Amino acid sequence: MKFSTEYGEIEVSSQALKTLMKEAMLNSYGIVDISNPSVLSGLVSIFSEVDKGIKLVDDGMNIKADIYVVVEYGTNIPQVAKNLQDSIIYSLTNYGGKEPLEVNVHVVDVSF
Repeated sequence: MKFSTEYGEIEVSSQALKTLMKEAMLNSYGIVDISNPSVLSGLVSIFSEVDKGIKLVDDGMNIKADIYVVVEYGTNIPQVAKNLQDSIIYSLTNYGGKEPLEVNVHVVDVSF
């Protein structure tokens, strides 16, 4: 993602945005772990811990994110997912400099 200022251009990498999203997930109540959407992506994420459970599409104009998580048993799953979604939108908007077009939270498991 690039920004133009009066002094030049600023570029924020997709990896930096993924790190912001990971921190928002780890600091959210009720989130136990970050998961992988499939076995193939699990093999790919062995080499990059930040990419685990995060799919980010940044076309330069819009940001779309899919997050795959495991939630804690006994929590209100829809509320935990909504809080996580709000937290990621806040992080990307305030620290990344751009409000995302979509943030989809996928709860793939419940941890007992």
